[in-house]
Amino acid sequence: MLCCLPQLLFILLGLGVYFRGYWLLLPVVFLLLVVPLLDTVTGWQDTIALPKEAFSRADIFLLHWNTRVYVVLYMVAVILILRFLNQFTVAERAFLLASCGLIAAVGFAAAHEILHCRGKLDQMLQKIVTAFLFYPHYKLIHAQSHHALVGTVADKNTAWMNEGIYLYIFRTIPQSMLRCWEMEATRIRNRGLSFWPGLLENRMVPYAVGQIVLLLALYLFSGFWGLLFYLGHIVVAHVVLESVNYIQHYGLMRKQHDGEYEDTAAEHSWDTYHFFSSYVSFRVGHHSYHHLSSKPYYLLATEPKAPKLPVGYFWAITVVLIPPWWRHVMNPRLEPQAAWSKGESPQQVGAG
Repeated sequence: MLCCLPQLLFILLGLGVYFRGYWLLLPVVFLLLVVPLLDTVTGWQDTIALPKEAFSRADIFLLHWNTRVYVVLYMVAVILILRFLNQFTVAERAFLLASCGLIAAVGFAAAHEILHCRGKLDQMLQKIVTAFLFYPHYKLIHAQSHHALVGTVADKNTAWMNEGIYLYIFRTIPQSMLRCWEMEATRIRNRGLSFWPGLLENRMVPYAVGQIVLLLALYLFSGFWGLLFYLGHIVVAHVVLESVNYIQHYGLMRKQHDGEYEDTAAEHSWDTYHFFSSYVSFRVGHHSYHHLSSKPYYLLATEPKAPKLPVGYFWAITVVLIPPWWRHVMNPRLEPQAAWSKGESPQQVGAG
């Protein structure tokens, strides 16, 4: 099934490890070149929406385990590479870092799907993989803040019109973490807990301690260079994640009426239905429907009213990393009433 396309990344990584050298870049070439080229050459779009009844129990079982298997394979792959890192040359380590970084970025897509599931196994897995991805508060900021505040000035994950990707990254990462601390402090205060009980109840405390323990464990397991490799691949993954977050809501702000924001609608997310890019990333391009529905990734539908990206995510990220090019491509596509430029009121449109 096409939904299992992400698992191909581990086959490519395995081939790279076996043949060594430039072969270690196979996942990078596949995601950044082969997938976008297939989208362009075929022109196919992931626009088929099937009801749940169209899937058998076996299909649903496989589709649910698709994301679970991916995150487990990702973590196992990185741990094994750390274990045998000293057997690779410096150049091969760089190739591996790039490949593992992109595989981890797709891992964020899988983790995103899992964190929205309610099952105990899924919740346990999302806690483990988001901690391993060095983003343990991912569910907290995404489910409790982003989904409620998307398209408003209060959302830490909505990119403003004309805000460059690099300024966005340096804004969203620390502000998202601070936002989580604030939410937890408010929750504890509303429960009337004193300092020590509140400290034990604060979810951000074990998250922070867990990250320190993880770094220490990785250092003891793989040494300084292993730790450095781990952190390097995490940087790549986070840059890709935040680039996607940046793309998904760039400049699409909800209107205000009498001090109240309008409801979230399809018009507040950029969608991309490019076929191969969609299936290799667990269909995250159906983003507007995701904000309007709690359905799993294989049941997401298209939204005619959602603005559309001209390319899939993997080429869009390349454009994003060159801000003048991004503004040249995207600013003309923004509806004036939906755009908001930093330093102006939400009703104003920033200069192009």
